[in-house]
Amino acid sequence: MRVPSIIIFLSFFFLMPAAGHAGVEDQLYKKAQAAAKAGQTDFAFMYYNQLDREYPRSRYRDQILFAEGEYYYQMPGYAQASRLFQALLKDYPDSDGKLFALVYLYKMAEAGRDQAALEEARKEILTLRQVGLIFKESREYKYRSASYQDYRAVFRIDKVEFYKGGELFATVSY
Repeated sequence: MRVPSIIIFLSFFFLMPAAGHAGVEDQLYKKAQAAAKAGQTDFAFMYYNQLDREYPRSRYRDQILFAEGEYYYQMPGYAQASRLFQALLKDYPDSDGKLFALVYLYKMAEAGRDQAALEEARKEILTLRQVGLIFKESREYKYRSASYQDYRAVFRIDKVEFYKGGELFATVSY
């Protein structure tokens, strides 16, 4: 009779810290989102960075990587932004932000005049979504980042247009 009660006690003992950490992780993520929504990008970045350091296996990790990449891109800290977007693509190949991470890599390659990286990003963007435009002129994909930035990709017959916050951010031609 003592063995089952010891097992229950030990299970409770070992599972409680995990639940406590998940609560702290969720609280930090909510603080980061609130700061981002309020336009306090520096504070949002600090929270996302803390999450990245303290919870490297967070369920929010792909969103955190994207938000940190956005922040470094704006600085411009292209080396750090590139590293974060590459990690997102490698670790989360099915992420909703993948297409927009690729366009950031495209823009950084364009700014750095790195023709090989530019062509690689261009090719990945154009082959990522197989778009059939039989009865429509275009097809759209939308994404809202953890930094509360709205993105939109418009695939047309001859090009893909990327919008960030409603403004044209990049155009990639076929």
